Amino acid sequence: MDQGMIFVLVILFAFVLPLVFVGIWTGHKKDMAKMNTELNNSEKQKIANEFEAVKARLEVLEAIVTDKKYQLNEEIDSLRQPAKRPN
Repeated sequence: MDQGMIFVLVILFAFVLPLVFVGIWTGHKKDMAKMNTELNNSEKQKIANEFEAVKARLEVLEAIVTDKKYQLNEEIDSLRQPAKRPN
């Protein structure tokens, strides 16, 4: 090989190749950040859906417990149970 060819190869390996690797690496990081954001959005949506389901269940339970018939049945049941006597 002549000196000109060696100089071109040194320039190629010293400057161009690292720039290519940096470009590939930053592109990879950008793609990973985008995927992470999409994953976080889907997780947020899943949590929001679960929260709404729990909220709906809680409203149903509140309606049952505050219902007059439920309270009356609880009082009747407590009267039916024999009183515990302390020893």
